[in-house]
Amino acid sequence: MKLKQRIIRIISLTLLCLLLAPLISSVFVPSYNIVYADGISERRAYQGLALTLLALYAIDRFSGDSAEAGEAGDAVLDYTSNDLEWLARAVHGEARGEPYEGQVAVAAVILNRVQDDEFPGDIYDVIYQQGQFSAVDDGQINLTPNETSYQAAKEALNGRDPSLGALYFYNPRTARTLWWLTTRETTVQIGDHVFAK
Repeated sequence: MKLKQRIIRIISLTLLCLLLAPLISSVFVPSYNIVYADGISERRAYQGLALTLLALYAIDRFSGDSAEAGEAGDAVLDYTSNDLEWLARAVHGEARGEPYEGQVAVAAVILNRVQDDEFPGDIYDVIYQQGQFSAVDDGQINLTPNETSYQAAKEALNGRDPSLGALYFYNPRTARTLWWLTTRETTVQIGDHVFAK
């Protein structure tokens, strides 16, 4: 999803530049006056088209219908208040005793999984995938998240990833599948959690 959004932005900006080039050149270079229907000149036609495209881009860029539209800016994915709630519950259950940076990283791992083809495609299903998160297995997912958990979840949803693209995290002292996790490429360690791809 993130790559798709970047490609769309690059294509949009390229098209915008291609459409603005004739407008800019018509301002600085004298040209023949070609008249279109109802007396609209070529210059005015390009100006209208460019302004329309700029307006559409601005509307698309600065409006949103996600749960946190005012804060979602470069959100990793569109999300609902329900997605935020489950992500905050997972952060609280898995990492409430960890540094704040580690809590954001745990949320980022879940979001990285949502965007990876090897895992389910939404937050709830990633969290409840069998045997993946101890907070689900031991019931801590049902605890009420604190404000720090919500904030960490929002930061991850808005694109912050201290895990450096990790798909897994574990505590080496308590991990049940340590033999397998240690075969994964470590990206960073934050607090008691090791993050890996």
